[in-house]
Amino acid sequence: MNHIKKLEIFGFKSFCGRKEISLLEGLNCIMGPNGSGKSNVAEAICFVLGKASRKDLRAERLGDLVYTGGKRLPPSKFAKVTIILDNKNRRFPVDEDEVRISRKVDKEGRSLYRVNGKRQTREYVKSILSPANIDPDGYNIVMQGEIGKFIDLSTEERRKIIEDLSGISIYE
Repeated sequence: MNHIKKLEIFGFKSFCGRKEISLLEGLNCIMGPNGSGKSNVAEAICFVLGKASRKDLRAERLGDLVYTGGKRLPPSKFAKVTIILDNKNRRFPVDEDEVRISRKVDKEGRSLYRVNGKRQTREYVKSILSPANIDPDGYNIVMQGEIGKFIDLSTEERRKIIEDLSGISIYE
């Protein structure tokens, strides 16, 4: 099983400064009142893993992900999210015990990826996530409102998603 060890967030959506979220192995829950940023944490994970849909990140353009400022805090110049994945089992094709994936975006929407400090492309990030069955545009993370959409699907559409998730659709 894949394990996210830590998530570092800077200037992403409602997170003005640098925030660190350490996660234990197993099930982790993020709880809080409405408006506290729970959905933004899930979106930060999707963002750093390379999710392509701005709609799923609840932004019209990538530059909208940068913290815009508040009553007492100035706007950020960029947003950066780093995810640290445990790789002791070498599930990812990287010869290190941890895989650090970072994605940074500026107000103009220019995006930059790094893997263990080296500049990389989105396609490279997707290629190292693939052996661990992580697809940034797949169903690894269920976003806000997606359960309702799943329930409203036809039985045929639901079956197709379940076949994709289980990995049997490639045998058709």
